[in-house]
This record gives sequence, C-alpha cells and structure tokens, in this order.
Amino acid sequence: MISVDEALDIVLSRIEHIGTERVRLDQARGRVLAENVCADIDLPPFDRARMDGYAMRSEDASVAPIRLRAVGEIAAGARMTERLESGEAVKIFTGAPIPAGADAVQKVEVTESDGETVLIKEAVRPGQFITPRASEVAAGETVARRGREIGPAEMAVLASFGYAEVQVARKPRAAVLSTGSELVEVSTKPVEAQIRNSNSYTISAYAERAGAAVTNLGTVKDSFTDTRNALVEASRSRDLVITSGGVSMGDYDLVKAALEDLGAEIFFDRVSIRPGKPTVFARLDSTFFFGLPGNPVSTSVTFNVFARPALRKMQGDDDPLLPTVRAALARPIKDASGRRSYLPARLFIEDGRAGAEPLKWVGSSDLVAFMRANALIVVPEETHDISEGEMVEVFALTRF
Repeated sequence: MISVDEALDIVLSRIEHIGTERVRLDQARGRVLAENVCADIDLPPFDRARMDGYAMRSEDASVAPIRLRAVGEIAAGARMTERLESGEAVKIFTGAPIPAGADAVQKVEVTESDGETVLIKEAVRPGQFITPRASEVAAGETVARRGREIGPAEMAVLASFGYAEVQVARKPRAAVLSTGSELVEVSTKPVEAQIRNSNSYTISAYAERAGAAVTNLGTVKDSFTDTRNALVEASRSRDLVITSGGVSMGDYDLVKAALEDLGAEIFFDRVSIRPGKPTVFARLDSTFFFGLPGNPVSTSVTFNVFARPALRKMQGDDDPLLPTVRAALARPIKDASGRRSYLPARLFIEDGRAGAEPLKWVGSSDLVAFMRANALIVVPEETHDISEGEMVEVFALTRF
C-alpha cells in the first residue's frame, strides 16, 4: 500500500497533455487555454473619462470656483475632433475619449451649467478622473497564459482582444462504468438486495465538470467475462475509463483481475487513504483506467483526489489539483485510521475567517451526508485528534 502523495505523483507523472483544437469563442467557456493570449490593442485605446462631467485644462480650474465656456459634449463612442482651448470645457460621459488639449475631468455633481457656460465649483488637478491610454494593458502584452481555464472573466478578455477563435485543449474522452450484480437502473425500484446505480451519474458529473467528454456506459454484472469485455469496449477510442466497484479483495471484485488478463500495466491498487483504500490506476495501450471503490463517498473522494487531477493534466491545466485552504475547525475530530483521511465538511467564511465544520456521516455509503459537503477536511496519517479551533487543511470540492 502506497501513500496518497506517492499515488498522486504516479498519476501526474504518467498522464500527458492529449492535444489541442481550435474553437469559436462561444464554445470556449470551461476549456483550458492552449495558447498565450496577447493584447492586440492598448486598453484603454485612448485616454478615457472615468466620470460623467466636464473635461478641461487643469490649469484653467486649479482654483475654484471658476466659470468656463461650454463647447458641446462627447458621448461614449463619439470623439471631439477640435482641440479644447484655454477657458473651454466640454461635457463628457463615462467611457468617452478625452479631447486633445484637456487633461482633467470634473464630475458633474460639482458643476453647474446654464447651457453656454459651466461653473466648476471644485478645483481639479492634472489627470483627475482620467484613465490613461494603455494603463490597463499595452498592445503586445500577454494577458492570459496557456494552461488557464476559460471562465466568464477570461471570455471578456478574449473578446476584447479579438479572439473570435481560440486554441484550447482537446476534451479528454472518458467512459464511466459501474460494476455489481446488485445494481439496477434509476428508473427501477430496488427489491431485496438491489440498489440503484448512482455512481455512474456522480462520476459522469464530476468528469464533465473537470472538462471531459463523458460516455456513461451504465452497469456490468459481476462476471469475469462480462467485466473483461466491458473494459475492452469502454477503452475503444477513449483517453480514460473510470469504473466504480469491483476493486476490493472479494471473490466478485474483478476489475483488477480483468485488467491484468488484458495485459494492462497496474501502477497501484491500494492507497493509504480513507475512504477509498482499494483504488486502482492502470494503463492498457494508450488508455488509462481508474478503478474506484463502489461506496458512493469513497467514489467521490478518490475521483477528486486522483481522477480529477488526471483529467486536468490531460488538458494542460497548470494547476490540476483542486484548491486547498487553511480553515479553523468548528468541531473536534478523532481519527484512528492511520491513513490520510478526507472527511466531508462544510467550508464557510465567518467574520472574515475561513472555518470548516465536519459533517456527521455514518460511513462511506452515506451519500446524503456527502451531498451537503462542499469540502473535505484533510487529516494527516499521523494525526489522531484535532481540537476545535485548530487550523486544518481543507480540500475544496467547488470553487469557493
């Protein structure tokens, strides 16, 4: 059995970037940049008014009050072609270009106009309420680097600098498969020892959130032949296959045996993690496999600790791990497992400080308790007791 860090090192050292493609901007959200984004223009492209008010020469209103001659107006999207002369002021709106000759803006709240003149009630200083050309970004500057996920803010940057198309990482092709003769489909009401197949939907949702193009292949019965055939079929033209169940030490845990029979290279099959010790990572030809435990909480934890970083690494993400923060523990924890534990928790901010509340759960099958978690508290292998108020590492399941 290897440590979590050793297992993660193995995963990230084996997984490689799988390639790129060019997509339209409206298809780019959620993808990972595969090129550096550079500004093709200065931003702003001209000296710009930050306030509605009047543009003027600062030397004309260095002492106030002062009355200046009003010579028109400049709306956003318009431009004044004449040079502003001494003793003149022009009405200007937020975002409009500063005319030649002007070097200050006074906000409209401290002015008063009769249509022909404007009274400037407070003095101005050079540069007041003006955003200078290129003060945000200069043309040619790199504004976003490859390996960054494209979110709403990145979409604005791409659009502002003319990226109607952008080079992004190819979506990993992933197949999801749940094993177990006890599994029935969601539309079927379980009887006797049956349970509904929830893991396929959990893994598919996590994998899609991580950027994968996912095919949910449903379930396979506890048969060596069926398991072997299902793994072969799942691996066709896929970068990654993720299974749940069938990886423990029982007679019906057949995933590892089927992979070995197919000639797959098994990198590890047991990790010192709680929950989720029987986790398999393997490769057959060019397809990688994660065999995750079948209990829903174990499935979710091991996906986020191991499979998600693999999917992000395939896309060239420069930070493939979910973020961690330090937070104050809201209730004490006892853990005698001797393994690194990832405990469901609620991460919150209170009085400007991060806190983490361990959630009550009754074991790795407690999917309802896990649904309430937005984070996992990380308990190191050698730690057995953590007091309320102590700082702990918290593994955020969502961007917080």
